[in-house]
Amino acid sequence: MEEKGYWNPVLSGILLGTLLFIAYAVAGQGLGASGAFARTMAQLLYSVDPDFAHNAYAGKYLRHGNALSNWIVVEVVGVMIGGFISALLAGRIKQSLDKGEGYSSAKRIFFAFLGGVLIAYATRLARGCTSGQALSGASGFSVGAWIFMLSAFGAGMFLAPLFKKQWKGL
Repeated sequence: MEEKGYWNPVLSGILLGTLLFIAYAVAGQGLGASGAFARTMAQLLYSVDPDFAHNAYAGKYLRHGNALSNWIVVEVVGVMIGGFISALLAGRIKQSLDKGEGYSSAKRIFFAFLGGVLIAYATRLARGCTSGQALSGASGFSVGAWIFMLSAFGAGMFLAPLFKKQWKGL
């Protein structure tokens, strides 16, 4: 299947904003992802050891029964299914490892893993993920969310030149 082009970014932004509005209207909360992973882990640990429900941090996810029966878990499962269908229809499902010239596959995988660990830690430290902060927080005019977004974009612009050679030639 031939790979198709990307959507218009303005149209995509309008559709995302509309989806966020619908999420607030239907579910009473915005969009995000990290809560789904925290709830899934809490439920898995509870299934191994029911005393985990008394854990000060994760026990809050288990107070109302099954932690997986929450809106955010359903949202993330839907995002994964929708992402797969979208990639399938656009002809983008393929096995590849994108890396810059002069970077070994092992080095690329190491940096990807390190970045994932740092993001996971920062997400729990910040009590939310980028999508939750940027979409839901900013749409509610949260000062903290706006500070986060400006800081994230500023740090990205400052740090991008340091990692540019990883992606040169792509």
